[in-house]
Amino acid sequence: MTTCTGAAFEQLKTAFPSKFVTSDAESEYNVAVAVPWSQTCWTPAAGYVYLSNVQELTKALAIVKKAGVKFSIRTTGHNPNPGFSSADATAIVLDIRNLQSKDLGPDNTARFGSGNTWGEVYAWLEERKLSAIGGRDQQVGLGGFLLGGGMGALPHLFGLGADGVKNFEVLLADGTLVNANINENSDLYSVLKGGGSNFGIVTRFDLETHPLIAVQYMINLYNPEDHVEINKATVAVQEAMENDPRIGLFTNFNNGFVAVGLLYGDHPSESPAAFKPFHDLKSLIASPLPSTNGTLLSLAKAMGHEQEVKKRAICTMTTKVSQDLYEDVYNSWIEVCKTLPKDCVLHYTIQPFGKPGVQAGKDRGGNIMGHESVPQCWWVFTCEWPQKGSDDAAAQKAVAVMTESVQWLASKKKDLLDFKCMSFATASQKVLGSYGVDNVTRMKEAAAKYDPEGVFQKLQHGGFLLRDSI
Repeated sequence: MTTCTGAAFEQLKTAFPSKFVTSDAESEYNVAVAVPWSQTCWTPAAGYVYLSNVQELTKALAIVKKAGVKFSIRTTGHNPNPGFSSADATAIVLDIRNLQSKDLGPDNTARFGSGNTWGEVYAWLEERKLSAIGGRDQQVGLGGFLLGGGMGALPHLFGLGADGVKNFEVLLADGTLVNANINENSDLYSVLKGGGSNFGIVTRFDLETHPLIAVQYMINLYNPEDHVEINKATVAVQEAMENDPRIGLFTNFNNGFVAVGLLYGDHPSESPAAFKPFHDLKSLIASPLPSTNGTLLSLAKAMGHEQEVKKRAICTMTTKVSQDLYEDVYNSWIEVCKTLPKDCVLHYTIQPFGKPGVQAGKDRGGNIMGHESVPQCWWVFTCEWPQKGSDDAAAQKAVAVMTESVQWLASKKKDLLDFKCMSFATASQKVLGSYGVDNVTRMKEAAAKYDPEGVFQKLQHGGFLLRDSI
């Protein structure tokens, strides 16, 4: 233990005698280590502080800042990059899952503490016949999703998750609690919409709400040998999305099947005509989720990740829409999969985003992510494998090779776009730099203004930080 970590230890023990967990309490400590979704993030930290309110968080931040000790902020720990919402033995994890406040303003602005999950948010809003734009998985937390942009189930309907934030309550490094919105600290408000954890700790998100959003959804499984027609159908639905913002889609190529989610922001009596290319396919294996009339809550429950104990690695890329490119990606994936042990699964997902989504964000004040107004695909490449050290190198290499291959293929076809989605990126990707030079400058100016000592750059253990943006 370093001198600075030791100093923080003693002060945290005194300030939070029942809420500071260290390896001295083995069972509680092991539980704290294993909170993250991905086992790659089960890295034992120096200690874990469970904070119940903003006052406690302010005190804990002051202690680690004064001691000069590294720290990480954790809500649900869903990001699979080690050291982001997790830490090693040099750092303290400030766990804010207990910031669980829920409130509704007179203008139907919903105010949620940053420790809430999307399942909790959707359920609370649904009781009031309201919806907000959030995650596709009920277990995902607000913080990482909204600060990273936030790809929802229907991204064209009202934009990304970040676009729906009307106000951020932010704890700055000097202990000041401020609001950031279109009228107050508007420069901070803008950069928080996709700029991550570079400026302060967001303790509450005030969200735009809508009358309860009806969603019709189904998930079909297809035989991957029919990849040409599956990719053709994917492109056809993406093209239809440009004219109907109620359409949502994902196409996931996996081990032995292709899972396709067909989503629609209404309860039509018949399946939307845009989905006909998939209904016409002859390669249907099964429909594990038949056509269902529900809401964002029921969809998030249906799409929730299994909480299996596995290691995970991810990476992302953004390209234009191209059936030829999609075919090249499929062929590359087949080759990369041949290099993996049989219990190590590499899969990838086509996630559409386009002009209506970009415009919806602009209509809500804009964000910092610099999206080009073109139909596009936000790829995510995911590798999952059991807790076996011998598979780590092969899994990580497979994700890296897959990403490099897609980047090369897209560049060759002039289909590559700069943007990288923070939620799906691996730690080494220059996410903030992909937003464009002008936006990086704006973020650096905001960081210098609201964190002049550079606490969140110097002491934050990991994350997509401005210190690594270029």
